Amino acid sequence: MKILALVAAHMGSERRPGKVLADIGGKPLLWHVAERLQMAKAVRDVIITTTTEDRDTEVAEAAVAFGLKCYRGHPTDLVEQAAGAIRKYGQPDDLIFRAMSDQPFLDSRALDTAASAMFAHSWDVLLPLSFGADPVYGAGLGPWSPRAWAWIESMSVGEGRRHPGMQLRRDLARFDYGLIDLPHWAYRPFRLEMDTDQDLRLANLVWARWMQSGRHDEPALQWVVDLLDRNPEIAMVNSDIHEKTGPYTSFTRAEIAAWEKDYAGRRVLYSDFPTAVGLLETNATKCQKCEGIMITTRLGSKRVKLKCITCGAERTYRA
Repeated sequence: MKILALVAAHMGSERRPGKVLADIGGKPLLWHVAERLQMAKAVRDVIITTTTEDRDTEVAEAAVAFGLKCYRGHPTDLVEQAAGAIRKYGQPDDLIFRAMSDQPFLDSRALDTAASAMFAHSWDVLLPLSFGADPVYGAGLGPWSPRAWAWIESMSVGEGRRHPGMQLRRDLARFDYGLIDLPHWAYRPFRLEMDTDQDLRLANLVWARWMQSGRHDEPALQWVVDLLDRNPEIAMVNSDIHEKTGPYTSFTRAEIAAWEKDYAGRRVLYSDFPTAVGLLETNATKCQKCEGIMITTRLGSKRVKLKCITCGAERTYRA
């Protein structure tokens, strides 16, 4: 099972026009995104999707210069853009991952984890197990199954045509999916989205530190988070910028409550368990008192403590 990765890119941006070709560490942002996607073993191909507008010719030319395929489609209907690229370059059993071109530090390893889990369980998607806030930008990435993509393409309307994937969230209960309790470092307030000059400055400060270490490949997302943990003055560079879209900013409270309620009983992968493979799968996700979801709160060399996000009940498992 392989992933067809689509990178949505265009020169128009409300807060920073042309950001997709902004320079980070000597390379354009779009190049970094594609490079990180190609690092994932599960990714079969990377396709740049953009519009047919004249201003986006520069994006298409950049894609060709990077040795990438490009599909140009509808100026505002991003579902149509993705569908056209899939028809032209996809294969029937491809998982579809739609990457954003403003993710300079996306975690390519997350795609390999998601693809393996989805293949093992025939899941439609693997979602981060989070409540009230999203993990750090670029963590917990998950592709869509062909079935999930077919639903998105056929059922998306209105705002959903500009934001592929919104319809899947609204119809989440229809799908067979799993959850992943991400490693502790993924839950940070750092802003790693590329929208403003401050965001660009932070990315270049991170890259400067990376190159000082003698490295010129792509830094792992965990390394970036660790750097910001140790250097709050860098993390503060764009701390006053707020993200405009995301699961917890683009949906109503009722919608969020509906799909968080649907998490109950879904299988969870626990990333922080100290196992040989680094990832433990368990069905022990329900609280014995209220059947709420149990999440990892404390780890030791021989035990792990889980806590119910509904009633607060705790359970300890020992090796």
